[in-house]
Amino acid sequence: MEIKTCPLCGGEMIKGKSKNSGHAKYFWKKPWSGILGGVVLAYPRLCINCGALIPYVDSKNLEKLKIEFEHKRMK
Repeated sequence: MEIKTCPLCGGEMIKGKSKNSGHAKYFWKKPWSGILGGVVLAYPRLCINCGALIPYVDSKNLEKLKIEFEHKRMK
């Protein structure tokens, strides 16, 4: 089980089972994408201390988003 530290309270965050089930994949959409595209897949993580539910994007996808955002911002 993957555990992260909660940015809000410092407690332990447990990774959700899937980034594709339920509403997990609709946490965020790219504002620069069209109506049909731009969904960013994120794993939900739950803090077992404070109850915060925070979506986390893996580092590979985050780097792609960062590059795409910088490219769009420069236009």
